[in-house]
Amino acid sequence: MLSPAVLLRAAQHTSGDLRLVMRQPATGGVAVVVFRHGEPTMVFMPGDGRSLGELLLAAGTVDIPTLDGLIRGRVQGAASLERLLQEKTTLPSGQVQSALDFQARARLLDVLAWEEGFFDLQEYPGGGETAFSLELPSLDALAFRCLSRAQSLPGLLERLPAAAANVVVRRRRGGSRPADQVARDVLDALAEPLLITQLVARLLVDDDLVIDAVLRLVDCKSVVVRPRVELAPAPGPEGRGDPRLGVILREVVARVRGAAPPSAVATLTVVVVAASASDAVRFVARLDGDVAEAADAEDGADRTSLARRILTFGKDASLCLLAIRPEALSRGALEGLLSRFDALILLRTGDDSAELDRLQHLRAVARAGAGREPLTLGVELGRAFRVWSTYPDAMLGLGDWAQRPAGWLTERVIEGLLAATSARLLAP
Repeated sequence: MLSPAVLLRAAQHTSGDLRLVMRQPATGGVAVVVFRHGEPTMVFMPGDGRSLGELLLAAGTVDIPTLDGLIRGRVQGAASLERLLQEKTTLPSGQVQSALDFQARARLLDVLAWEEGFFDLQEYPGGGETAFSLELPSLDALAFRCLSRAQSLPGLLERLPAAAANVVVRRRRGGSRPADQVARDVLDALAEPLLITQLVARLLVDDDLVIDAVLRLVDCKSVVVRPRVELAPAPGPEGRGDPRLGVILREVVARVRGAAPPSAVATLTVVVVAASASDAVRFVARLDGDVAEAADAEDGADRTSLARRILTFGKDASLCLLAIRPEALSRGALEGLLSRFDALILLRTGDDSAELDRLQHLRAVARAGAGREPLTLGVELGRAFRVWSTYPDAMLGLGDWAQRPAGWLTERVIEGLLAATSARLLAP
């Protein structure tokens, strides 16, 4: 793969309307960059926690009911979330623009650090995502900032008591007043305890700079940090999944995309859809053992259109799961994502014909976006098997799935994906 910086420069130099899709095999990461007249107008990374809605929610700019209403409006009216924010809220346009600029900048800093992967660059006339202009630093400036961030961020994260999304920062009485602007801004923002991710969203400052400022404030006893909850130790390099499943997963990847080099991590990217978006989010969370998020998804609140989890098996295989709500994504984001996925899971929860019609529609959307018939696994929740008008490549019945441990569920899903590839091999 050409470096992301080279690809981005090439797209800019064409001065055309383009869509660049990049995929990083080691993590299953996907990035979609849309250009209008050679300038980026959208940078999309599914499930990275930096959707516009998530940023505004973390910043305290919108509340959950407002965000839920906006996403419902996005689904029903096919308008972009950015336009709905401008039309349906009192947010100043400059505040929305600042969030969009920061989101694109943060995602580009991630992408510029990628060292291997695949890409696709094609003409793209664009949809609603080209209606907004981004104000970004030059690529050279971003590349320099990316290098600095890549060097400092791992060491900073190691000093935190938990993942940044789970670290609460609270201001202490006393302590010396910091000299630099970022630390002063952090201190001023702490009228109430905040998570580090909330501080980043409120200040719109790169995460490594915010974490560095927080740790310096800890050293001078101006703030204290603690985990939001007591967390289990992070998995080691071998991951938390059964390494024996890695052998099966590598076989699935080999059948879908060809065998990966022995030294490379084989990552299978699977899109999960359901008639109800919350069902897809809940299922993906359960596979990752995240009972809390699985429970949160049951309230029906669609706070974002995506959920992303990466499950690792041994040192050389991983499963990237993306729960999506296709109609809540822009055309450029959806088509870019679907052009780079490996398999599709259709979740079915009942016998309602409307649900089945909805799943078949979602399958057609995936087929159109991918430009091919996707490898498809049907997963029946709460029952063994039901009748389908068009059957997936393989079926998996999980009657008592809610009571099963995450490891057992994951093993069944991987076996189901292997069966789907076998069906493809046997097909005439």
